Amino acid sequence: MRFEGDRVRGTVTFDERHGGAPGFVHGGALAAVMDDLLGNVLIIIDRPGVTATMTVDYRGPALLGRQLRLEAWCEEIDGRKLHMRGEIHDGDTLIAEGRAIFIHVDVSHWEASGHPLPASWQDWGATANA
Repeated sequence: MRFEGDRVRGTVTFDERHGGAPGFVHGGALAAVMDDLLGNVLIIIDRPGVTATMTVDYRGPALLGRQLRLEAWCEEIDGRKLHMRGEIHDGDTLIAEGRAIFIHVDVSHWEASGHPLPASWQDWGATANA
């Protein structure tokens, strides 16, 4: 994934480990990629957050072995609610679209796990909290 202006873009290719029906990507694998894609938008908007709700609408078949194109952006910031949108395409065909609400939280939220956080997270969200 890469950042381009106010968008996150990338590609993904699923293999047989991600299969549902023969030759097709399992919907759960697509949903996991959508959640990760939308979560990367948090970096662009400089607001750490967690997924509160997410809906994935499956619009077309996702075939194993095809390079799929990903794109996501933030539609609205409403207090702590961060409204995200994303799409997965195979060429010009829309495969899935996602909508999610993330809740802005302080980085200390993840410190409760007891695991060390990446050094790059130390100042994450500082401008959003200023």
